[in-house]
Amino acid sequence: MSNYSLTALLSIPDEAGFLFPGRHFEYISGGPLYEVMINKLETIPQIAKIIVNTDSGRIKKNYAHSNKVKVINVYTAEPYETELELTSDKLTSALLEHVEGEHFLQLGPIFPFLKRQTIESVIENYNKYVINPEDRRHDSVFTIKTLNRRYYDSDKDIIREDRPNTFIEDGILHVFNRKTFLEGGNRKVGKSPFSYPIDDIENLAIDSEDNYQLAILVDANRRRFPRIFNS
Repeated sequence: MSNYSLTALLSIPDEAGFLFPGRHFEYISGGPLYEVMINKLETIPQIAKIIVNTDSGRIKKNYAHSNKVKVINVYTAEPYETELELTSDKLTSALLEHVEGEHFLQLGPIFPFLKRQTIESVIENYNKYVINPEDRRHDSVFTIKTLNRRYYDSDKDIIREDRPNTFIEDGILHVFNRKTFLEGGNRKVGKSPFSYPIDDIENLAIDSEDNYQLAILVDANRRRFPRIFNS
């Protein structure tokens, strides 16, 4: 593994828009949602620093004495960013002006079932295909969601009768570096990114009351998903 460290970037506003404003502080797996992701990141050795952008006094107080987690408040998301929980490039630009380092991992904090193994695998692909001097075929890594659907137009006429794969940037996880971010016009997803598909359960976002209740149900029945929770 390459000799470098990553800085993790998260945005956790006190009130997350209109649809489910208190979602970051809803309890799951024995603690508030925001802690689920931060605790996971704290266990990954290659992540040296975790930067949390927030206006929440609760979060600031909770990590006031942490050596690894630094709480700042330098960017307020637009309403559409907050509602969709986008790890926006505007947010990234603001954070990079206030943090040091070259290599970054940015996450959406509302995905409680994103596995540590997935994060580590994404980092390994960054090592292998982005910063490896012998094979730099890509300039960034990001996670995707795969859909396999027939397509119809607005008049219900079939556009494609087969079921092609469609790939969606899910906003969960990006790994990139400062140099390619700036050279690419302040964009995390570079000109030749490596896309990493992840499981549907890992894509479950706590962005509504219904999804929160679904997540509580999944969490209480982890034994029914051994491939996800026992891997």
